[in-house]
Amino acid sequence: MIFKRIEMNAIEKQYIDLNILLKWQEKIDLLEDLLKVSAILIMKLHPHELEVLVSSQNENNPYLIGDRGELSIGSYCDSVVAGKTKVHIKDAAEDDLWKDKMTYNSGMSCYLGMPICYPNEELFGTLCVLNKECREFDDLDHKLVDHFKESIESDLVIDEQNNIIRNSSIS
Repeated sequence: MIFKRIEMNAIEKQYIDLNILLKWQEKIDLLEDLLKVSAILIMKLHPHELEVLVSSQNENNPYLIGDRGELSIGSYCDSVVAGKTKVHIKDAAEDDLWKDKMTYNSGMSCYLGMPICYPNEELFGTLCVLNKECREFDDLDHKLVDHFKESIESDLVIDEQNNIIRNSSIS
């Protein structure tokens, strides 16, 4: 994805509690340690773009928190958003569908991404595992990433419940 840096406004920052974001940071850093990949991201969906909400903290990761990329330009995440389904690309350089789109994906050749949904099943964003080199993810890797995705979705339920409680105590 080709990213641009934009300051988020207060409306875009609201929904996710800082403690949850810190918890997500720990989770994806742990997942990166286990999978040994170039980058793991939690992407937040906006009307016309995706934003890097959480980014693994490792040397090989070119993505920064707050980076944004347009939708529908050919990024791997676009396909997750469009299909609301898991996407696994073993080697984009050898895949006719993806080889011309590596520029939009920071040169990452391997991708495993899946949708993250709010409790009402609306799309929140994506969980992305990226690697510069070709990589096959085995069944255990898929289960591990699925587990982390489900954990993030559970945190969204908790965050929504906390917002309801907070708002009802204000009223």
